[in-house]
Amino acid sequence: MKRLASLVLAIIMLINFSFAIAATKEQQLKDKKEEISKTQDQIIENEKKQNTVKDEIKQIDVNINNTKESIANTRSEIASVENDIKQTKGEIEVAQAEYDAKYELRKERMVAYYKNGTISIEEQVSKIESEPDKMYMEKAIGRVVSYDTNLIDELEKARLKLEAKKAKYEAENKRLNELKAELEVRLEDLNKTLSTREAYLKALEEDHSALEKAEDEMKAEADKLTREIQEAAAAAARANKTSSKYTGGKMTWPLPGHYTITSPFGMRFHPILKQNRLHTGVDIAGYNCNGSKVVAAADGVVIVAKYSSSYGNYIVLDHGGGITTLYAHSSKLVVSVGDRVKAGQEIMKVGSTGYSTGPHLHFEVRENGNYVNPLNGYISAK
Repeated sequence: MKRLASLVLAIIMLINFSFAIAATKEQQLKDKKEEISKTQDQIIENEKKQNTVKDEIKQIDVNINNTKESIANTRSEIASVENDIKQTKGEIEVAQAEYDAKYELRKERMVAYYKNGTISIEEQVSKIESEPDKMYMEKAIGRVVSYDTNLIDELEKARLKLEAKKAKYEAENKRLNELKAELEVRLEDLNKTLSTREAYLKALEEDHSALEKAEDEMKAEADKLTREIQEAAAAAARANKTSSKYTGGKMTWPLPGHYTITSPFGMRFHPILKQNRLHTGVDIAGYNCNGSKVVAAADGVVIVAKYSSSYGNYIVLDHGGGITTLYAHSSKLVVSVGDRVKAGQEIMKVGSTGYSTGPHLHFEVRENGNYVNPLNGYISAK
């Protein structure tokens, strides 16, 4: 009788010791998940800062595009002005030649007048005795005077035209120099803006990489603690003389009446980190599923029933043989740690707690603490 009592006492002490280990590991996991939560909060905050900086980068990109467009327009205008200058230079050469020709003609006529002496036209006409000859001479002299007058007018017009072309040439050269100076300023602004953009992107990359590394390290440690919890649970099961093997077979669909898998197991684009990350389970939802009952996928023992910033309200069931299932984002838990549950028994209500974009069930299966695809032999999609 005493031996039996001692044996019972030893078993009880072993069970208590195993649960004590599980409780210690549970607390360690809780602490680590709190650290992860803080890091994820930092990531979210960093994401907000990133969005602000990204908006600034977008504005910088707009400014860069506007500056590039202005540079292109300035260069186009420079090319146009240079073409105008070339054309004006040609016009000046033509106008100069025209002016020089008229000037030479005028000069030749002035020399001819000088060589003919100092007698005035009136005196020459008065010496002619024949009246017809006198009339003819007067008409001839009139034509000469008219020609010379027109020549003087044309020479003046040519001079004014030449001066206008030269003034235009000077104005175009001045505009060209202004445009070149403006182009230099815009190119300098562009280089400064590009440097600012590069600095923004580099700071974002360094800051985010550091946070990702910290989160990865803590998640690795959390996974290690999870495995230790499973080992403690297995030890408790052995001490309690329950099966150490998973005997549940095919699991029950955990969200009856709702069969849409909104996010499968595997790599997916992380909504916070904006990178491809492993999605450790499957997300199940359906029309008006909020508040629907979630059931145990197989017989087991509740080893975790609590809240975390990422999973929200969640439950972990131990099914023996190193097989555990996790149910997350609940609006309400209806079982507690230590409860034994049957397959199909309600354990929680669907919700959207923790990191969740809407009401759904996040369901995981782990083998000895390792994530596996629930659809590979455990549950079947309807």
